[in-house]
Amino acid sequence: MEDDRRSKSKQKAVQVEEEEEEEEEENNEALKRRISTHPLYSLLLDSHMDCLKVGSIIKAEIEQGKTGMRQRDHTMPSTSIDTQSELDHFMEAYCKALSKLKEAMEEPQQETAAFINDMHSQLRDLTTSNPPPNTSSGK
Repeated sequence: MEDDRRSKSKQKAVQVEEEEEEEEEENNEALKRRISTHPLYSLLLDSHMDCLKVGSIIKAEIEQGKTGMRQRDHTMPSTSIDTQSELDHFMEAYCKALSKLKEAMEEPQQETAAFINDMHSQLRDLTTSNPPPNTSSGK
């Protein structure tokens, strides 16, 4: 009798856990749908891709390919603060954070490129300048 109660209790606990997991999955799917249909979703994807492209060897090729694609408006849609949902605030904040991340990632690359260009220029100046006078001893 005691074993039957424990068994039924365990079965009920498993059933409740399964129902909670199903409900959580449904909530996750609903949230994914809300995010993917949000007005800022395309901007979020573009910002994310821009971060991934920083430092990419094929960055120039990707940028050239973008000229053929339709340009998207990257302005934030104006919505009243009173009517903005938590998702609106999150999407705006995430887009801004990705933009700042991209800038932070590009800065060291730009500094490195400037340094390398300066070194190339100095090396070019050294190799193209008049050769040093002949200082060989002897005659």
